[in-house]
Amino acid sequence: MIKQTPGKIFLADQRGVVETSEFRRYSTFTFGAYIHEHKSAFGSLYALNEETLGGTQHLEFTTDRPTYILLIPVTGEVVLNAPSGSVMVGVEEIQVLALPAHTTFELVNPYTNELVTFLHLWLQAEHPIAATSSKKRAFRLAATENQLAEVVSASVANQPLPFSLYMGRFAGRQEAEHTLSNSAALFAFVLAGAFEVEGRLLHEKDGLALWDTQEVEIEALSNNALLLVLELKQ
Repeated sequence: MIKQTPGKIFLADQRGVVETSEFRRYSTFTFGAYIHEHKSAFGSLYALNEETLGGTQHLEFTTDRPTYILLIPVTGEVVLNAPSGSVMVGVEEIQVLALPAHTTFELVNPYTNELVTFLHLWLQAEHPIAATSSKKRAFRLAATENQLAEVVSASVANQPLPFSLYMGRFAGRQEAEHTLSNSAALFAFVLAGAFEVEGRLLHEKDGLALWDTQEVEIEALSNNALLLVLELKQ
């Protein structure tokens, strides 16, 4: 009998949608005005949002617990205003924020007439965070061809993180195998194209949570397929 790795698929067309004249947000998990009893946190990951923000518009958020946030631009640039300062984050860059509970920050579209799209992932910290910190990680998509490359390691500013982040861009029918560290779970999110991940078919913007496994098999089903993989320490 073939062993089936435990998992749960989060379909793109079942994400929550909140839309105004200023922004449009797709939420994989319960977030803000979108509440779904079956889409609570997966381990420490409690929010994964795809945000499109209109020209010169801004969004303000406040953490309700000590939180790590991964800000990942998809198109254009976004300005982050946080207690640690302001920074512009662009494509092929990831901003890693460590925020104490009850910290407010702002995301701004710096363009007048262009939309920007970005992801923001929220992960609960295992311990209290004393002060806000922010670190930019640059990467090159070209260096991720047909492999999962680590783009955020499990530490920032010499402090251990409860996660690491990988990204890969694949040609059709290219395969990869990802080995997890001990006592880790995995969340995969398809940024573009289609994949088969550990026997599950995933289309663009689908997510997949996996646990109780040490190795994950990945196959791209389309050209220029782009996959984000978050490894969650447990």
